[in-house]
Amino acid sequence: MPPTGDLILPGTHVLLRLPSGVPKIVRISADTTISLGKFGTFPSNALLHRPYGLTYDILDNNAGLRVVPAAEVTRDILGGGLQPEGANADETHYDLNYGSPSGAASPTAEQAEVMRTNRLTVDTPESQTLTWEEIEELKKTAGGSGKEIIAKLLAGHSAIDQKTPFSLQKYTLRKASKFLRRFSVHRLTVNALTDYLPTQKEPQKFLELRNHHLGLMLSLGNIVYGGRYLIIDETGGLLVAAVAERLGILYPRPHTTSEPEVEAEDADAAAEPKKRRPEPTPPPSRNTITLVHANEQPNLSLLTNFSYDANTPDPSHPLYTHLRTLTWLQLLAPDEDTSLIPPSSSTPEELAALKPGKRSAYYRKLRRWQRISSTVEDTRKGGYDAVLIAAHMPVGGILKAVVPLVKGSGQVVVYEPSLEQATEIADLYSSARKSTWIQRRNETEEKEEDEGKKDWDDEIPDPTLLLAPTVHRLNMRQYQVLPGRTHPVMTSRGGAEGFVVHATRVIPVQGKVDARGAYASQKKKRKLEASEAEKA
Repeated sequence: MPPTGDLILPGTHVLLRLPSGVPKIVRISADTTISLGKFGTFPSNALLHRPYGLTYDILDNNAGLRVVPAAEVTRDILGGGLQPEGANADETHYDLNYGSPSGAASPTAEQAEVMRTNRLTVDTPESQTLTWEEIEELKKTAGGSGKEIIAKLLAGHSAIDQKTPFSLQKYTLRKASKFLRRFSVHRLTVNALTDYLPTQKEPQKFLELRNHHLGLMLSLGNIVYGGRYLIIDETGGLLVAAVAERLGILYPRPHTTSEPEVEAEDADAAAEPKKRRPEPTPPPSRNTITLVHANEQPNLSLLTNFSYDANTPDPSHPLYTHLRTLTWLQLLAPDEDTSLIPPSSSTPEELAALKPGKRSAYYRKLRRWQRISSTVEDTRKGGYDAVLIAAHMPVGGILKAVVPLVKGSGQVVVYEPSLEQATEIADLYSSARKSTWIQRRNETEEKEEDEGKKDWDDEIPDPTLLLAPTVHRLNMRQYQVLPGRTHPVMTSRGGAEGFVVHATRVIPVQGKVDARGAYASQKKKRKLEASEAEKA
């Protein structure tokens, strides 16, 4: 859930929604200038320590911001505030049913039966009497955050009286998105970030994940506070951010005082390391996220929008202690990873004789080895509540490595962009494969000679570990909402539809299972005894 603080603090990222509909993420720092392109610039101090959800107008000549009252925002959206030049916004507004000003005569019964349409409206570029040179001149001289330009455009339209109320409202909002220098400030959440990414990045980089996909994955994975979760995320940290938000460890803690920094070691430092540099607190055993990645460093670039940098993490951030990372090599073959080789042990006398730089490097390597080795040991023990996967690499090999780490009745959730990839994963754990697997396993166990026996289960995962693999498909349609009507948007962004595969981890019974029941001879014997009892 979002943090409880309602004020904009320095160092936080916020989402600015512009009239054009394109959002923008900015970092709020003290004594800086924020640029919104053609809409203008304003000082960042004008937003500090103010609540979220307010709407602002950018004043001319970098004079700052003006808080727009909610009544004025509503009036402008409904069309009452953006009127042709000379109209009184308090007395005149367009009727949403007939398009005539409220001060005009009420429509008759015959007029009320037939609603006005655009069938006879002829709207051409020549309908606008203002030239582009005059509009450019208005941009330089007009004030009022662009409202004067919109009013002159409405007044200069020769066919404005022919428009229906809906077309007039859409025309007004279209001009407002182009000329109105207004924006609203919202808290940056995972939901807002997911909507923002398609406008700025290639969808393939985050596997075209959408909000409904993330919501379904968190629901099927039973992500709750206090659990331990294994994540394979190749979307830049979007899946990790969604899980961390559900666990309450994504946002920085407000009003926290950082611990004093430890001074650098010098030649006069004592030999005991505990007095110079206190040992880190042990990581929590619950409410944690373990990320397995393929590269030397995890790709968590999207977490920088939530004030967490994986390269230089802030110790006061909750993810510093609740997020653990390790590579596939450390998970599958820890003996081959050089980072798990412990530093050479030294006696206190030898450490005291070292130079301060080398002694600091020794303790730094020791702490790094302790942190990595504890993470690898804890991960290989397993016992995770769920595993969530969103990866570019083939998921079959991933499942073979991570499914045994999930405890009984744990959840396995995989996101795939296409239906073919999703059905392939579900087929790996189908009933037919389970029957073939059990049969071949029993045949292998009955063989007496082991020489030349080939491991037939090296290429596919054990299908008996997951129960009821199901492919989920979501179909969400976006709707356009205007006062008085609602209809679906006929054009969409397109791209991958996205499918979610879900299964439950089970622990198969050991040994051979035989189904026993009443034989045919026993059934005949029971029928004979029943008939004799009836005769008696």
